[in-house]
Parts: sequence; structure tokens; C-alpha cells
Amino acid sequence: MYKHLLSLLFLIGFYAQGWAVGPQDISLRSMVDTSLAPFYHGVASGDPTPNAIVIWTRVTGDDAGPVSGTWRMALDTNFTSVVQSGTFTADSTTDYCVKIDVTGLQPNTWYFYEFTALGRNSLTGRTKTAPTGGVDQLRFAFVSCSNYPTGYFNAYDRIKDRNDVDAVLHLGDYIYEYAAGITAIRRDHLPTTEIIKLSDYRQRYSSYRLDPSLRKLHQQYPFITVWDDHETANNSWMDGAENHTPGNEGPWINRKNAGQQAYEEWLPIRRPEAGNPNKIWRKMSYGNMADIFMLDTRLYGRTLQGARSVTDTAAHLLGREQMEWLKTSLKNSTAKWKILGQQVMVGNLNPFWQIIPGGLVLNDDQWDGYQAERKELYDFVLQNDIKNMIVLTGDIHTAWAMDLPYNQSTYNKATGQGSVGVEFVCTSVTSSSSPVPLDPLNGIVYEALPHIKYVELHRKGYGILNLETLQAQADYYNVNTIERRDTGQRFATGFYTVDNTRWLKKATTFTSLLTPKYYQAPENPRIGTVTGIRNQTNELILLSAYPNPFIDQVLLQFNIVKGSNMEVRVYDLTGREMKKINLGFLSKGLHNESVNLSELASGAYKLVISSENDFMERTIEKF
Repeated sequence: MYKHLLSLLFLIGFYAQGWAVGPQDISLRSMVDTSLAPFYHGVASGDPTPNAIVIWTRVTGDDAGPVSGTWRMALDTNFTSVVQSGTFTADSTTDYCVKIDVTGLQPNTWYFYEFTALGRNSLTGRTKTAPTGGVDQLRFAFVSCSNYPTGYFNAYDRIKDRNDVDAVLHLGDYIYEYAAGITAIRRDHLPTTEIIKLSDYRQRYSSYRLDPSLRKLHQQYPFITVWDDHETANNSWMDGAENHTPGNEGPWINRKNAGQQAYEEWLPIRRPEAGNPNKIWRKMSYGNMADIFMLDTRLYGRTLQGARSVTDTAAHLLGREQMEWLKTSLKNSTAKWKILGQQVMVGNLNPFWQIIPGGLVLNDDQWDGYQAERKELYDFVLQNDIKNMIVLTGDIHTAWAMDLPYNQSTYNKATGQGSVGVEFVCTSVTSSSSPVPLDPLNGIVYEALPHIKYVELHRKGYGILNLETLQAQADYYNVNTIERRDTGQRFATGFYTVDNTRWLKKATTFTSLLTPKYYQAPENPRIGTVTGIRNQTNELILLSAYPNPFIDQVLLQFNIVKGSNMEVRVYDLTGREMKKINLGFLSKGLHNESVNLSELASGAYKLVISSENDFMERTIEKF
């Protein structure tokens, strides 16, 4: 189910279930960019420190065996000033994803990087390390909720074109687990069914990362990411999810592990604890200007929504371990701004919380449903005089800016006195909210909840957080449409907080980068030798065959450049044909096909998928 903003709907009596407009023609299905072979999914980087950064790619080879290659990082796009380099081996254990934690780098420096395998170079990626010491300005884009079927990622394109941020903070719902709906704007994401198993999650990430908007954004900036619920299942908590039925979909722990493993493979994230993919909460330091605390309010310590009173100290979003880490980290921070990057709204959306004990909670998936833990955080911030706390939030597909009052009855809406910190909630990149503008109703929100300074319930886009010594400002940008690829956007509004205060003021204009923009990486790979690539034409690209080893079914993800009759043949290791499967005529683009090989005996086989003009093969093994 979509996020419905139950709190606001209670106020206005309007049940806004988002819907998508007419589906695109299937002839417009997504296509793999064959010029990027064998690095079809591009490159990415993330989790910058002053001296290190994680770089990422995925290699799609001709067979299912390991692929070896090299990587290099330089100060220029021609790679004449290489500062670090090395080798890698990609294999099926990590879905052929490659992650290198490059160390020995200089602070606050733009770098370029690339990978080479099977005789070709990847796209050139651009990334930036974090600064140390004094910093005059930092700028981050912050985004969330990018549901592929519900629209085009125009917000990603607009951030890429700005070329004025240090990094992109993705606050969760990077992918969605749902099946493709019949009314979706884009119906070409794979698998078409709801994803449950590891192979499903891997193929869903593969489909997303083939999107040119997402690929180009990753190419130009480092990402700092956390998951929310849809990287596993809707409204998840540590031991289950609203969108998971154990009787039909198996044990939750298996699905949770699958989602977390695929996330670890496909995102350029550095785990704070080696060998523990369940723990992703961590701190990123940007000199004396900012400490960024990326929190997990979803899977690590969250108890079941609504299972306890909202004032019960046993109801947790962060859990004890993460809460104690956060409190200690906040207390020890010497940075000007303390940024909490997390998933669900911290601010109160209940106008009756001072009248009814615990209030009338309208969305127990947010911090409103875990008020004791919120009070614990607020108490710690005030008792330790921690100033300049800024919360960045995603999740609810709408944009908000608000103060965070400790007590609504003592909060002064005119001056902001009584606020603990401020919160900026970004709208979604594409995920559904109100299908129509609700601007005339915003006044009801401001009257009932005076700590809320801005709300936008319809439009899609992104936020820019600009940090300077004396103030921090969030600028909200809306794209014109998500129904088609479009270059339009507009500045909606901006709000700022002044150093050593805890409340918001409305800005008169948007912020800008104070220094010259740094040149971006080229959009095409550097030309290199193509020897070693068997599939020269690239008319057929076999991206994956899952699972391998298999029990009875093998799920193939492949791309064809033009419509063709397709077939699959399976041979034993002596070359004897064991099975032939006619897939019929398939249109150009990306496809998923499941082949049943249950009648085969245990052992190794060669699977060959062929079009009218090309073929590719995989070695597969049956348990």
C-alpha cells in the first residue's frame, strides 16, 4: 500500500489514494545501452571520508564464471594522473557486483575512476572525498521514494544537471518490492511480480540501475544511503512487515536477509561492522561543518507498529543499541551542524497530543507511534545543550518543513521558542501521493499544527540542503511532471535555521554554490581495446540467470536490441541437447523469462539463449 498521510487526511476528511495515469506503449520498454558493455549498469560511489571512498560497478560477462579486471582512480578524466589502482574478481556470490574501498586519498578532492574488464572500460565515474578542518559551505541533495512504475526519474536528471552538490543523500525506498500495476506509467521493470527471494531483489535492482537517469546521477556524485521499508517489504519492522505473509511467502527472516544482501551488493555503502549486513547506521563527518548520522528506523531495532501504547518505553524505532550510539555520537560531535538522515517523520502530526494522553495517533509507522523514544531523544538533546540538530526525512511522498517542539503547549509559533530542532521532509522522486494539488487545504494544517511551516502534498521533486557557518537552509524543488521525460523544474520554497537556534524561518530565495562548479565526467566510456569480447554485436545480452545452482526453475533476465524469435536450449557437458524451449517472438528491450528444468538430473549444464542473429550461454548447475 502507498503512504496515505493518515494524519493529514484525518484533518481534512479526504482519502487520497495515489493513482497512475495511462501506461506507456510497450514498444517503449527499457533498453540496455549496449555501448556500455560489459558494464551495463554503470558505476557508482559512496560513503566518502576524508581519505577513502567506496566505488562500485557490475560486470556482465559471457558466462557464469568469475570475471577479473582492474580499477583506477585519477585526478583527471584522461587518467594521466592515477593516484590509486588495483585488481578485482567478480563472481556470482555478489551478483557480479564489484565494490572497492579506495583509501589513501586527499580530503575535499574531486576524483575520477573507472573499471576495465573483458577488454573494455566502464563509464568514467566522478566522486568527491569529505573535507577536514574548516569548511565554508556544504551542499547535499536529498531524495527518497523512487518507485519505477509510477513515473520517470526526472528529479535525478535535474540534480545531475545542477552540478552543485557534494553528495546525494538517499533516505530510503530506493527500490519498491511491489508487482507492476496495470495502471503504471512504466510497466517494464522486472520481475513483474512482487519480489520475495534474493534472485527477485537482485533483478529488481538490475532493472532500476539500467534506468539512464539513475545511472547518470550515480556516475557524477557519491551517494550516502539508508534503506526504508520497500527495500524489503512495506511497513516492515525487525521481525515482520505489513506486506509479508509467512504462510504464503515463507519466513520473514529469509526475505529480510535477501533484501539486505541485495542492498549490500548493489549500493556503494560501507558497512560499519564487517560481516553484518543488518547494521547500516553510521556517521559521515564533513570537517567542522557537519556530522551526518544515517539512522535505521526500520529493520534493526523497530518493534511492531501499534503493538504497544505510544508512550510505552518498550516501543522502539531505533532500539537500545542504536539509540545509545546516537546519543553518544551527538554528545561527542564538535561539528557545527548535526544532520540526522532517517526514514520516518519525527515531528508531531497530532493536534490533540496535549489534550489526550499520547494523543490520537493517526500514523503509528512514524515517530508519533513511538513517543517515549522520541521524548528520550529530545530530553537528551536539551539536557546536553546540543544545538543545530537538523532531521532529514523521506518515506511519505510529500514535502514538509517544521520545527520540532518539545511540548506543543509551551511552543511559540511566532518565535520558534520551545523547539528542539528542525526537520525537512523531501517529497518522493516518483511515488504516489495526492493525485491533485491540495494547496487550498494547507491552511488547515498550519492552523492545527503551527510548528509546521510548509507542506506540499502533490508535487514530486527533491531537496537541497545548504550548510554555511551561520545558517542552514533547505530548498525545495519540484519537477514539472513524472508522466514522461521532461527537463522542467521550479523552486518551490526555502526555509533556514540560524546557528545556535532550534527553529525555522522562511527564506526569500534559493541558495547557490559559492565556488566554481567542477567539470563532470564524460557520458561515454573511454575508448579501449575490444579484444576479448565474444559477443561483438551485443544484439543479445544475458544479464543474469538465477538461481545458480537451481532446483527446478531458472529465471533469465536478458535484453534484445530488436524484436526476434527467441529460444533456449540446454546441453549436458558432452554436448547432448537435453531440452529446447521456444520463447516465441519477443519485442525489443528488457525481458524476464522463467524456464522449467525440473526433469533434469543433478549436475552441470550449458544453457544457451539465442535470437535470430546472436546467442549467449551460461554454465548452470542443478542441485
